[in-house]
Amino acid sequence: MYTILGLYLMYLLAYNKIAEYHTEIELIPIKEQQDNVFIRVPVALDQLFVEGSYNRILSQKQNVPHEAYQFFMNHIVDAIRFEIARSAEKAYESLKITDTYKIFMLQNEAELKQFISSNNGKGDGVEWRVQGDRLYFVRQKAETKEIPSEKMINVSLSLATELNRIV
Repeated sequence: MYTILGLYLMYLLAYNKIAEYHTEIELIPIKEQQDNVFIRVPVALDQLFVEGSYNRILSQKQNVPHEAYQFFMNHIVDAIRFEIARSAEKAYESLKITDTYKIFMLQNEAELKQFISSNNGKGDGVEWRVQGDRLYFVRQKAETKEIPSEKMINVSLSLATELNRIV
């Protein structure tokens, strides 16, 4: 029973169904959350995710109580990488390739290339390009729309004038 419940909790975490996760956790006795290995793993992962301890989540990948948990652990790690990628796009213009391995928790160039191809263009108009020993985040210029300020001022003044007449 607890194996399946633990897998369900892992599913909820992996697919970012946090409200449902916390609803289910509330139904499980505290003693079971602390003592049962099948429940303890998702509870620990949730806590690590809240803390932002992504490296510790990655280390948890080897400490799962059942092989079926690996599917959800892989999905959780991918979700973490996606979040880190969105942050990196906003924070940096470029990164060294060697630093990119560490930041995205990747092992080799093949994983990096696959990660780049899966993330390219998924951000807010950001294209990823590898040039030399750096990964560049190229932002597409967004079309800016101008606010018709004179028209807005005239409408506001007209409204104020009408309100003044009423009063």
